[in-house]
Amino acid sequence: MRPNRIVIVSIALALALWQGPAFAQKNPHGGGRGGGEEVPSGLFQAPPDVEEEDDKLPRGTIAIEIRDAEDHPISHSPITLGILHNTVAKGESREHKAAETNELGQARFDDLAAISGTAYRVTVPKDGATYGAPPFQLSPAKGMRVVLHVYPVAHDIKDALVVAQGIVYVELKDDRIQIQQALTIYNFGKVTWVPTDVILPLGETFTALTSNQSMSDEGVDPVEKKGARLHGTFGPGRHDVEFRWQLPYAGEANVDFDIGMPPHTAAARVMVGASQQMKLSVDGFPDAKPNVDAQGNHILETQREVKREEGELSSVRISLKDIPVAGPARIIATAIAAFGVSVGLFYGASSRKRTGRSSASSKSERAQLLRELEELENGHAAGDIGPKTYERARREIIDAIAATLGK
Repeated sequence: MRPNRIVIVSIALALALWQGPAFAQKNPHGGGRGGGEEVPSGLFQAPPDVEEEDDKLPRGTIAIEIRDAEDHPISHSPITLGILHNTVAKGESREHKAAETNELGQARFDDLAAISGTAYRVTVPKDGATYGAPPFQLSPAKGMRVVLHVYPVAHDIKDALVVAQGIVYVELKDDRIQIQQALTIYNFGKVTWVPTDVILPLGETFTALTSNQSMSDEGVDPVEKKGARLHGTFGPGRHDVEFRWQLPYAGEANVDFDIGMPPHTAAARVMVGASQQMKLSVDGFPDAKPNVDAQGNHILETQREVKREEGELSSVRISLKDIPVAGPARIIATAIAAFGVSVGLFYGASSRKRTGRSSASSKSERAQLLRELEELENGHAAGDIGPKTYERARREIIDAIAATLGK
């Protein structure tokens, strides 16, 4: 089961273990400002941001109010209005307009384009944080009212009320281990956390780190030979960060590796796509249990929630044992298949260089190439042809097919 299809470990449980108070109220910022996550009574209840059309405002107008944690107006606050133009003729272009709130915490932009190819986003910078409303388009008949809340900023997580949980999904490929991580960071205080040089260690050999795109500034960046640097504005509410990366894999039967987690991680879940005989163990976690994901694939999984006195989960150490290793017969079959593909491509390329082919010959050659492509795909799907040989052979066959079309 992929991280984006997982029902994550209950934050109610994680907070109960860490904070202790009974649950009694709803957080209007839960689930991304408006999802209604339960939070312990006595914790900060963030006022909801507002972004709604207003028929009292004229067409092409955006009226903005900036407020603090107590819902009081903030005067002289800088505001940036980002404008994205996207047309077939000119493509994509961006511009920005700046303003400052008055004594009532209000600002206004007039005479803006209310057309389908133009979108707007209101943001407010503060002490390294960026508070922003979701992008929107203007109605052709009325204006837009935006209320955005801005909070004090802390760069040290100890000065914010933040709890995190993580999900790790591991898959073994031909020559690499692919890891997907889904982090959920909950801020139940009135102080925004902006991490400074917070790096999740992934080991010196990690590669190919990519972060899912989102409308916010939250995500990770690769730091060579170290790991993933966490960045963003983690204000009151829930924040989701997903990314994937790889480790080299040489076909060993047993593999051990460590994965860093964000500060104040109170719960984590580890899943591995596994064969029937493979074993998974995670230091300090319960024994892994077999399960199946949404696609019916066999997985092993384990999870753990920690109590406050136990400290946070700064990392998880994963051990995979009894991984099926290709035996001599499989290695020989793969080598023969790769050799056969290479020889076939060589002779095919040589014959395709000959001139004087008729239209009928071109059709026959193309049919043969399509059969070669099908055999290549089947061999790759069965695991008999490795990724490098597959990519090279597929590219050459497709190029050869394209060449026959011009004859």
